[in-house]
Amino acid sequence: MDLSILIPAYNQSCLRLVRSLQQQCRASGAGFEIVVADDGSTDEAARRENAQAGELEGCRALMQPQNRGRAAMRNLLVGESRGDYLLFIDSDARLIRPDFIATYLAELPTRAVVCGGIVHADQLPAPGVSLRWRYEKTCEPLFTARRRSMHPYQCLRTFNIMLPREVALAHPFDERVRHYGYEDTLLGRELEQAAIEVRHIDNPMLNHDLEDNATFLEKTRESMRTLLSAEAQMQGYSSLLRTYRRLSRLCLTRPLAALYRLGHKWAERNLLGTHPCIRLLQLYKLCYYCEIKRQA
Repeated sequence: MDLSILIPAYNQSCLRLVRSLQQQCRASGAGFEIVVADDGSTDEAARRENAQAGELEGCRALMQPQNRGRAAMRNLLVGESRGDYLLFIDSDARLIRPDFIATYLAELPTRAVVCGGIVHADQLPAPGVSLRWRYEKTCEPLFTARRRSMHPYQCLRTFNIMLPREVALAHPFDERVRHYGYEDTLLGRELEQAAIEVRHIDNPMLNHDLEDNATFLEKTRESMRTLLSAEAQMQGYSSLLRTYRRLSRLCLTRPLAALYRLGHKWAERNLLGTHPCIRLLQLYKLCYYCEIKRQA
């Protein structure tokens, strides 16, 4: 079998995505399977549709009774896969290219990890998701295939990525990271240390289901806590840690921690509004990291 498409899902229906992928796979003539792993979704409608996706031809669904975490679900999917190459796709992705599968198949055979990329809608989908949308659209020019290729391991994202099965088996996701943030970067670090090529191509998918502002802000704080817990492994792979070290040498981290304590509620009013400032979000992240580092 050429390709296993692996979709971890939690409280998100991927039935439409699976049908679109199935259609392109059939047209390609390649051997394929699509495996959905529902990580104990509490949204009954999403869970029901994810189970239905597993009933389609060439598809399977692994329905977990309880939530196991992002890394554990990806490792489960690797173990259950049958293809020579594994294409990970997040459940909130949407196809935007009619040759998406064909473009990945054109890379075969390969020993490299291949990253396709991610894009977002040109127009704000809804006022309530303005923070995540503005953040992603600000970063998007920095994540073209050409720009990603300048720092291939630091720019790895598992939203849309193909790995040879033997690479995925030899380099599993770190299951100690149970919370949001930096699992992609930790995998990139491990691949670099193993001298495995990471190739970036222009084959993006659309991230269509953005979190509301409050959820994204909480996930941002959660990612900072994840970064703190993995600080030793993340040295050299995080721009925020590089900034923190420079500020520490200048004895500025404690003033920034104090700035978080004094001003975070004011900042959050802006970030949770309809016109959030992304520069303020970057400062907020840094100040929050300084504060939780001070408390550690």
